[in-house]
Amino acid sequence: MDLVIERTELATLKAPPALATVRGIVNGFKEFQVLLAGYGSGLFDWLEANGPAEKATIGAALNLRGAHLGAFLQVLEDLGLLAREATAYTLPVGMKEALAASSPWCQAATLEALLVSSNGWADMQAFMTEGWPPKTWQAPQTLALHPFLTEAQQLAAALASRSGQGCGGAALKTLLCFDGGDGLLAAALCQRFPELRAEVVVAPGAQQRTEKALLECDVAERCQVLVGTPLDSVTHETFDKVVLFHSLYPVRKFMTDALAAAAARLAPGGELCCAHWFCLEACESAPGGLRDLDKAVLTDSHPLCGVEKFCQRLEDAGLIGAERADLAGDFGNTKLHFARRPGGGRGC
Repeated sequence: MDLVIERTELATLKAPPALATVRGIVNGFKEFQVLLAGYGSGLFDWLEANGPAEKATIGAALNLRGAHLGAFLQVLEDLGLLAREATAYTLPVGMKEALAASSPWCQAATLEALLVSSNGWADMQAFMTEGWPPKTWQAPQTLALHPFLTEAQQLAAALASRSGQGCGGAALKTLLCFDGGDGLLAAALCQRFPELRAEVVVAPGAQQRTEKALLECDVAERCQVLVGTPLDSVTHETFDKVVLFHSLYPVRKFMTDALAAAAARLAPGGELCCAHWFCLEACESAPGGLRDLDKAVLTDSHPLCGVEKFCQRLEDAGLIGAERADLAGDFGNTKLHFARRPGGGRGC
């Protein structure tokens, strides 16, 4: 039987305008691959040590294909990752910190982590499919690259400011921190309060990372690392301050019990601080969805719900003076909630 093939008129094949949007996104993927190759080939580190250098010298030193090297270097120059002086290439002023392996801010490990199978960004289709199995989160190689660093710094500053105002205890001596940031918040607070002693509660998979972070920050001798969740009775002591830092997501279905357990660990007059991401009312979406997916990949959880009722939740747990604030971070606003245990004569 003869096959009937529909005639294609080449002159009529014109790309619709909609393709420009998709192609722009695809170009972003290609630029990612060029940047990844820049790190992987050792180009940035070699130029830090040997630049400025001619194209032929770079190719010979790094065993790069000469036929395509010009285009490769041009893309990096177009992206602002290389600078050219006549025909010699070098690292642009101010870019060494992000490109050279000698810098704690070098982003090579961040890019590589995006391709690891346990990272939802490596296969977003699989991550978005029901049945995605919990996987081990890939920790960054340096504390400078930790996704919660900025929030830990800012929250520690905010809590120090509150203590300076007399709320939650001007002389902060004891802390119970359910730290979803691998101990970064506890470390930042210990560095701000030299007399502070902390018990740091983390998920089982985060214990080793947390102990390493506390050592690097030189506060390990003042911190005891415990494994558990806000639901667990990991300690029977009471504290000047209890902080729940991105730690309620796994126990969101037992929020009442978790908040009651945290409140019970406060000394009279002590302050509870909760720092978490919340969704919009009725879980509505809004512009900024890429940052929302960042949160989802980091926590493998939905943000907390019902921000408008959370102060009441704290008061239902027996606390008083509940209040709310926003903390701007790399992934949008984190909602801060504060309340204190009655008593203690602090007068806040």
